[in-house]
Amino acid sequence: MKRIASLAVLVLVLQGPASLGQLVFEKKLVEVKAQADAELVTAEFPFTVGETGAVIEEYEASCSCLEAKISDGGKLTWKPGESGVIKGLFKLGTFKGVVDKPIVLRIKDQPQAETLTVRVDVPIIFEVDPPTLYWELGGEAATRKFKLKVHDQVPTKVTEVSGTNDHFKFELKTIKEGWEYEVEVTPADVEGRAFGLIRIRTDSRFKKHQSAQGFVVIRRPKP
Repeated sequence: MKRIASLAVLVLVLQGPASLGQLVFEKKLVEVKAQADAELVTAEFPFTVGETGAVIEEYEASCSCLEAKISDGGKLTWKPGESGVIKGLFKLGTFKGVVDKPIVLRIKDQPQAETLTVRVDVPIIFEVDPPTLYWELGGEAATRKFKLKVHDQVPTKVTEVSGTNDHFKFELKTIKEGWEYEVEVTPADVEGRAFGLIRIRTDSRFKKHQSAQGFVVIRRPKP
């Protein structure tokens, strides 16, 4: 039996027709509002077992941002009438805004899948808008800008701006110290495709919000 505990898309699949051998969940969408400094949040999906019981055959993951745990020490075989909890532990990492991560259960002999959704609202303390600046290949090498905004209750200063590609020149401008900035970016030319990052450091009181980035891309024109 293949068992992998961490996941972004967690697959656990259920058994039996709707009235038999099924894990019946109280809710299939759990919404969690994360604290600004949170590194990990937990979502719980309580369930009861149908009249023929259920055997969880496998659960597997496609990324490391979500870890699945089953109550009773990871119990896989459940008797009729028992109850338990599927728990999702979501590592927030650099996620911001509202993030949905599906959990899908797989049980012996049941082809149908149940989707459980972990919805996490991660506060945007320091916003980079837009997340990506684009230039069209062969077009105009115009100056474009990132708008940087602070959404905290206390001011946050930009302490450093750097770039990963010298083809893109940049300049930081202060609009309102501690609250609003702009980074103007100008490519040397747009004769070839190019990609880079503009990295931004801040003195945010929250460690995870002390760094941000924006992408800069010279691309082929869209059809």
